[in-house]
Amino acid sequence: MFLRPIIKNTTMRFNNTLRRHYASSNSHGGGSFYYRYGTPLVKCTVLASATTMGYQLLWQHLEYQEYRDESEKQINELENRIKSLEESLMDSIKAVPGKWKIVVVDSKSTRILNAACKMYDILEENVTLVENIEKQRQPYPTLDAVYFLTPCRESVLRLVDDFAGHNGPIYKAAHIHFTSGLDDQLFTELNKKFKSAGVSDKIQSLKEMYVDFMVKESSVFTVDPISSYISLYGTDHFSKPDQTLKMIAKQLLSVCATLGEDPIIRYQVTENEDPEDHRPRAPPATRQLANILQNEIDDFCQLNKNFPPPRNPPQPRATLLIIDRSLDVNAPILHEFTYQAMINDLLPVQDTEDGTGIKYTYSFNQADGSIDTKDVILDEDDSVYKSIRHLHIAECTDRLIEEFNKFLEENKTAVQSGDRSAPPKDSAKSLKDMKEMLGNLPQFQDMKAKYSTHLSIAQECLSIFEKHKLNSVGNLEQNIATGETPDGETPKTIVLDMVPLLDDPYVSQADKARLLMLYIVSKENGIFDDDKHKLLEHARLKGEYRDAVNNLNLLGVQIIKQRRKTGEKSLRKKKERKRQQDETPYELSRYIPQLKKVMDAQLSNTLEPSQFAFTRQSDMEPSEDGGGVPSNNPGIPQSGVSLRTTKPTWSKKPSSIPGGGVGGGQSRASGAKLIVFVLGSISYSEIRSVYEVADMYNRDVYIGSTNVMRPTQFVKETGELRLATPTIKSFIPPYVPPSPPVSSTKVSSLLTHMPQMHNSNNSNTHLSLSNLSIRSGSGSHTPTSTTTTPDRVDDKTDKKKKKGLKKLFG
Repeated sequence: MFLRPIIKNTTMRFNNTLRRHYASSNSHGGGSFYYRYGTPLVKCTVLASATTMGYQLLWQHLEYQEYRDESEKQINELENRIKSLEESLMDSIKAVPGKWKIVVVDSKSTRILNAACKMYDILEENVTLVENIEKQRQPYPTLDAVYFLTPCRESVLRLVDDFAGHNGPIYKAAHIHFTSGLDDQLFTELNKKFKSAGVSDKIQSLKEMYVDFMVKESSVFTVDPISSYISLYGTDHFSKPDQTLKMIAKQLLSVCATLGEDPIIRYQVTENEDPEDHRPRAPPATRQLANILQNEIDDFCQLNKNFPPPRNPPQPRATLLIIDRSLDVNAPILHEFTYQAMINDLLPVQDTEDGTGIKYTYSFNQADGSIDTKDVILDEDDSVYKSIRHLHIAECTDRLIEEFNKFLEENKTAVQSGDRSAPPKDSAKSLKDMKEMLGNLPQFQDMKAKYSTHLSIAQECLSIFEKHKLNSVGNLEQNIATGETPDGETPKTIVLDMVPLLDDPYVSQADKARLLMLYIVSKENGIFDDDKHKLLEHARLKGEYRDAVNNLNLLGVQIIKQRRKTGEKSLRKKKERKRQQDETPYELSRYIPQLKKVMDAQLSNTLEPSQFAFTRQSDMEPSEDGGGVPSNNPGIPQSGVSLRTTKPTWSKKPSSIPGGGVGGGQSRASGAKLIVFVLGSISYSEIRSVYEVADMYNRDVYIGSTNVMRPTQFVKETGELRLATPTIKSFIPPYVPPSPPVSSTKVSSLLTHMPQMHNSNNSNTHLSLSNLSIRSGSGSHTPTSTTTTPDRVDDKTDKKKKKGLKKLFG
């Protein structure tokens, strides 16, 4: 079923001025062949809505300041955006003539459509069917078809079969929309096959949408291939990392085109100092990807003179940061105790089919005492989940109880009418009280279902937290990652605290591996080999977890420390204290992801070119909007900025930060956008950091990668870095030519008795690339060379056109 996208503060739509329109019609009103850059299918929006009266009352009394500030004014604006989204998508369908039409998709474009609209939205536009091009379908020769396809060979060949197959066209006409740029070779092949079959007049329009990426959240996107972490960081020489980077660059072009940005591209400068590391990453992957993407964008801008589209009021260019996973190995390993991160770390959840949320199955007690299970979807459609997902689990449960008590205060009569025999309760003091009181509110079913779900999930997370001793594990992890205790002192008993946890059978194998990995990462020069073996013996790790620890060197981490010679001085540097007491309110959430420091430095214009280089020298000019080289700033030294020791500016009061701070969501985002792409994967703590930085600076900030990895998945795939790169099954199945009709001889004989059909099949109707028009041998046209020229002349014409148009697709 098609689902609406939940994406924040982004308009994924080309300005109409970007359209290229190559068309001409014959004098008899025949079909025209259009090639133009159309309006992208997906548009980024957020909609917070309430479906019942009780839930609306509850929503009005939310106390959390960040979300309360997004009041009616913003909700109305978001509702207008959702209408604009529907209009943008439906305009492509409405433009198709005829009362009824059919929509045809492939398996990959379906994923994009799933995040763009609901099925009934499409059906309301006189669409009779939504069909998959990979399956055998019933012909509808009287209906037009709107195609949304991936620009791959498999889908192109199936498209050709729909109109040039043995049984003739199965639809009246085709209006084709590709999710990204179509390759020149595929375009030429498509054109030739339609010409040779004499069905060029069936193709009414062809558009490139540039929406070839998946949007997971309002500020989060992913691109293919999902196996890039292993192919880029692994040791398999047959992983073809260059092809991986080219694939990523084409999809990042779609992101930039969708946002209407020709960004300033900066990339992390990485060094490969390990002589035993033979990864095929020279030049470093960040620089290689940045250069490929810069060339893709330059070519796209060369073809689209009006890109990027003008804005009113004008805005500075966005910045796109390309970051290597080695920047911060701690973030994807640490236990994160915010609500969203805990759910994805501790509970058996699965991604939804459209990738915009997660599905979780939980058990609950029914009224008759029996136990039943329920599947729930957690995504941005669930406004309760959206309002608490980045809160610490302790604050999250308190917030749920607080909001519920406010609802009770405003609806005392309704609450007491639920169970008149029981003594009235004015408030809930615990999750258990709240759960019992929810059972007595049958008149507020929607609110009851949502809050019952989150109560059950929070209780399950807290139960696992206690069972796996995550309080002790998490506190030790924070001491290791931050290099200091909750009191700000240097921890001196890390190994003594770690060994009992490694020996404890109630601590999982994955948690033990994460502890050991964090400990080794914290030692900049590694640990002694015999110490590593002793720790592994205490942990008794299985093969894949042991491999994850041993593969850390592939992420730039030095594992083994060499013993100093007699008289040699220690290279250990004295670490500075990195935080003040008021920076983090929770002892289990003291670590600040390095990515957050990078974003802060970029938006405060203090990110050094020595750490993040530019693809263009002309982009190094200073800018007040977070672009160019750092300007003189007394707060941060201009040489050798250390992302590990520099005090971040978000620790200042909101009033001291340009653009406002937390709680300033009521004002509209201003200034240059920031797009961050992390090679390999991103973690939920880094996603949370993006929302925090965006709110602090009042900017649009987006983060993307090839995968959002849960910690256990990151540990598992790190253990597989020395194995062969797994083959990822394509979303689109291989193309299989259709079987010829069984009664082909009879059809031939029938054609001899139907001269009008025989003549139409052999007419000279075809698409001519040389003059971008459709010519037909019928009517009063003067015969031209196109009706008698051999195929080799057509080939020459195609080559001339290809040379003239250079590269049509990005």
